[in-house]
Amino acid sequence: MSGTLTVTTAIQIPKSRIADLLCCAFEGGISRGWCRIYNHRKPRKPQAFVSTDGKLYPHCDYPLAPGGAVMVYETDNLTDEDVRRDKSKLLRLDLAAVNRGLALMPTLAPRHFGAFMAGNEDAETGDVFLQLCTLGELRYG
Repeated sequence: MSGTLTVTTAIQIPKSRIADLLCCAFEGGISRGWCRIYNHRKPRKPQAFVSTDGKLYPHCDYPLAPGGAVMVYETDNLTDEDVRRDKSKLLRLDLAAVNRGLALMPTLAPRHFGAFMAGNEDAETGDVFLQLCTLGELRYG
């Protein structure tokens, strides 16, 4: 018998908080070391999750609306030209990817998940989240 218990619980996280985390990732600078935005997929009904005045920030808002996405690629092994020739190399950041990243974060990056839940996320936490969403693992940093 193991000396631990495993508990699974569901929590609700406002999309505005997830948008904050994406903002940390894309604007904090750390993710630029391995990731570039190639383009955006505008959702049919875009919503502003970051701003309170209704201004849209595609890199933070589009992935959180149905049909929206940010298409990124790993810069370690690809250039813009490589991606133009072969779009299959793109990584899709959308609602499904965000859900995957959130599900992986407590076990693969518990310190960062705790910081996010406490409202203490930073560029590193955002970068970790972006890697979990798009790569399904931590490869950088």
